[in-house]
Parts: sequence; structure tokens; C-alpha cells
Amino acid sequence: MSEAKKLPFLVVSSSPYMRGILKFVLETLLHTDVTELESEEKALLFLKNLELVPSMIVYDYSSNAYLLEDFVGYLKDHSKYVRIIVLVNEVRAEGKDLLKNIPQLMLMDESTLPHSLIEEASKTFASTPYLNESPYCRIDIDFLSILDGINKNLYIKIGSEKYIKIYNEDDNTNILDIKKYKSKGINYLYLKRDTADWVIGQINNQIDIFLKANNFRFVLRGANETPQKRFEQKIMRIDEEVHIDKDFRDTIDEAVKRIRAIVEKDTRVDTFLRSIKDQQDDYAFFTQKMNLTSLIACALAKQLDWISKTTLDKLVYASVLSDITLAVRPSLLSIPNLAAFEKIKDTLSEEDQKLFLAHPLDAGNLIKRYFPGAPPDTSSLALQHHEQPDGSGFPLGLRAEKISPLSALLIVATDFTFYFLKDDEPTMDDYLLKCNSRFDFVNFRKVVKALEKVRKR
Repeated sequence: MSEAKKLPFLVVSSSPYMRGILKFVLETLLHTDVTELESEEKALLFLKNLELVPSMIVYDYSSNAYLLEDFVGYLKDHSKYVRIIVLVNEVRAEGKDLLKNIPQLMLMDESTLPHSLIEEASKTFASTPYLNESPYCRIDIDFLSILDGINKNLYIKIGSEKYIKIYNEDDNTNILDIKKYKSKGINYLYLKRDTADWVIGQINNQIDIFLKANNFRFVLRGANETPQKRFEQKIMRIDEEVHIDKDFRDTIDEAVKRIRAIVEKDTRVDTFLRSIKDQQDDYAFFTQKMNLTSLIACALAKQLDWISKTTLDKLVYASVLSDITLAVRPSLLSIPNLAAFEKIKDTLSEEDQKLFLAHPLDAGNLIKRYFPGAPPDTSSLALQHHEQPDGSGFPLGLRAEKISPLSALLIVATDFTFYFLKDDEPTMDDYLLKCNSRFDFVNFRKVVKALEKVRKR
């Protein structure tokens, strides 16, 4: 293997996150040291001082790369035996003529990383000493420090073939824990190969989010983690914006289809209410809340003859997604309104206060960004689901005359759901008695009357 290590593999990217990903993928797959550089200028200096050309160069091209012609031109003239050059972004028009005459070059869409790189490297280096089949794969400590906890077994290498476990799967690794090894001159820790493959799969699932953010921290959690940690893996706040990965988006779309099918069956509300309180733990509450809110909202819409597919879809999507960012904090999910929040505000951390107050806006932004199947204006329903007709709601403090009729319907459905799931002995009659005066406003009165009719069905 010593011969393989003499030939450098080069990664060029201005992003430390992209460099970390590419280096980890290549060093997991191949027996090699990967050099990572942050600019074409440094890469040119590196190449000009080498006696041997690299076996692979992975170049993270950006549209404002002013040294594209110099860098690629040098490769064309001096590195004719480079196995492959990968450009991971769309090339501007004036660069295409330069690139098309380099036979060893391949353009690769960055959104297909890292699996496309693995596939190409596997083909390029098949039947060579580079292919790595070791049961342990190394991971650069600098890259490990941008992972938000790996929660997997980590090893340190002692001697040529001995590995000692330093973190267990149940440990919460953090930056300080990892950096103490760096301070001792240790640059790599080790993962078992199946764990390394799992990390690569997690990166692949989140690559679309990673490419949109400049301050990304990968969240890597195992399937055996708690529900809260699984939600943290799927719902991420990056640069004050909330993102979700593709798998979770698909899960939500499936949930919407399932709930829509229930609604279309015209299930009797009282039958549904009798069965829904069987499970009472925090995470059952999250599922029950979105199911019950959807059902009540659609039952009210049907009672009011607002029965177009678009209207029902709006209500289902908004019911499912309005509180989605609170799934990582079930205690916050149980807060029904701003008045209840104010009573316990001082017991909450500053982070939790911000998360709760921002969640209607976060939900609206998620709907606009990730759910093209949701009808227009669905995001407005999510934004307004905690408003109150007397102006005491949030985040906008709207009064009844500024709240749309469909938002008024969702507000009542949401309020009923909190009552039904949290009251010890909930009944429709008791709820109507309590809510009549609170919702005695324009746009809300007819929704309450519709609820009275639903009760009698």
C-alpha cells in the first residue's frame, strides 16, 4: 500500500464542509492520503511543486472561480494522466469550450454527492491497490468536529493493526471531547466500515440541505435513537432558517396522503374521538394532534360546504405541518396558546422561547420551500394557526377582521384538539360552552355553529 500513498489525491474547495465530505469519502473508499486545499491558487502551487501527478483531483468549481482557466489549463498540459477530474457545479458558458477537450475530465452534479463520487472512484480504481477493504475506516478529526454528535463507536489506532474503542455508541461526542485528541497530535480517529458506510448514507440524505447553507452541522443519529433525536436529525436550523431532509419530506407527504384518505372516508367524528386517546405519551400526542386537527378541520369545512379538493388539501397540509418544528421539543408542543406560554415562560430556556414563538413562521417557510404539492396560501394557514380573534395570539397579533375564514376554521380546530387531548374528561358540550364567548367574532361564529352541527351528527 505504500506505493499508493505516494501519489496524492487532491480535493479543492472553498468550503471546509465540502472538503471534509470529499476527503472522508475518498479515504473510506481508497487507501490514500487526501490533500485538501481551499483555492485554485493554492492548488496550482501544490501541483507545480509535485514530482508525481495526482491520481484523482476533485474540484469544487464555483461560478466566480477566477482561476478556472489557469487551473484547468494547467491540468490539461501537465497532468494528462490524472485518473479523473470531478467538477461539482454547473460550469459557466465561457468555460465549457476549455473543458470539453480534456478526455480525463468528468462533470458531476454536486447534488448527487457523495454516492456519484463513490461510484466513479470505484470504477476508476477497480483492481488497483487503492481500493480499501479494511474493516476500519479513518475519519479526520477536523471533519468529525463539524458533525453534531456521531453517537457511534469511535476507535483510536495503536500500532499497525490494533484499534481501541474510546467512545461508545451511547456516548454524546462533542467538539471539546474530540479536539483534545487533536491537541495531542492525533489527526484521525476510526470507525468500523459499516458505520462509515452509514455516515456516508446520512450525508447523502442531507446533501441538498448542506449545499444551501454556509454554516452547516451534519446531524448524524442512529435508527435506535430516541424519537426526539430522530426528529433532530430531520429538522435542522441553519443560519436561522429551518430545513428538513428529503426522507422526512417524503414521510410528511405520505402522512398527508394517509390523513386525506381518512378524511375522504367521512369517518364519524365521535368514533374517531373515542379511539384517539388510547396512547398518551409525548410522541403519541404529536401524531394524535395532527390527525385530530386534520379530521376536525375537514369535518368543519364539509359542514360549511367548503369541500373543494384544494381547500381540504390546504387544511390537511397545514394541520400536519403547523407545529412540525416543535416535534423536537414535546414539552413545547403541549403549549396551546400565547397566554399559556407567558405563564411558564420563565421556566423555559431562551432557545426554547425563541423556538416556540417562531414556529408558526418556521412552518409557513417550510411549506413554501419544501412542499410544492401544498396548494397556494397553505403557508398562510400555518402562519396564522395561533392567532386569536381578540388580537391576543401570535406571531402577528391579528384581530378577527384580519384573519381569513379558512384560518379561523383552522384556529378553532387547533383549539379543540388541544382541549380534547389535554382535558381529563373532554366532551363536545363542555368545549362548546367554553369556546362560545372566546370565538364570538366575525368569521369565527359560523365555524362554531358548524362545530355544533358536527356534534349532532
